[in-house]
Amino acid sequence: MLDFTRRFGDHLYQTGHPAPLPELREIDDIIAVGRSQAASLHKLRDIVLQQQQQQQQQQQQQQHRQNRQQSYSQQYQQKVSDPQDSSRSAQSPRTAPDSKRRRGRAAPPGRCHSCHRAETPEWRRGPDGARTLCNACGLHYAKLTRKQQMGGKVGQTTPKWRPKEG
Repeated sequence: MLDFTRRFGDHLYQTGHPAPLPELREIDDIIAVGRSQAASLHKLRDIVLQQQQQQQQQQQQQQHRQNRQQSYSQQYQQKVSDPQDSSRSAQSPRTAPDSKRRRGRAAPPGRCHSCHRAETPEWRRGPDGARTLCNACGLHYAKLTRKQQMGGKVGQTTPKWRPKEG
């Protein structure tokens, strides 16, 4: 197509007279090239539209996931910030308070109540009584309880964490 326009444009520029009319075959060839280019541009347009739609869908999915995560986070924050309300509503009048209720299964006899090890050089006292923690867990528990007691004596508030209870 470019060649066709150059040829006839150059002739008009050089001579000042229009060139003789092109042959019918040349015009048909130019029309075919134009249609081919138009078809290629339509295909490219379809690809761009499809890509934009996919990007919009991905953005919507990502926004949906973020909204869902935020709602889960808000629900968790509500439960953490006011655990008394949620536990009271779940309790019946006959159930014991959280401090008196048993938490999970008791460790089998001869095993550490925290890590469930069977062999230890020395058994230590834990929150469940004498000889309930292995040496490592017992030392850790003793350290935490000492820190808790020291904090209370100095007048500081007690830490938010508690010694690990199996």
